Amino acid sequence: LPVIDGHVLVGMVAQADVARALPDPDVGDLLGALSAD
Repeated sequence: LPVIDGHVLVGMVAQADVARALPDPDVGDLLGALSAD
């Protein structure tokens, strides 16, 4: 996901960034939901 400040790209948030911020049991649920069709 892009992170913008006004109209300027200031960074990116990756799936791994979100996974690192979650408690271990929730990581599998998140990755499964993002990978589901």
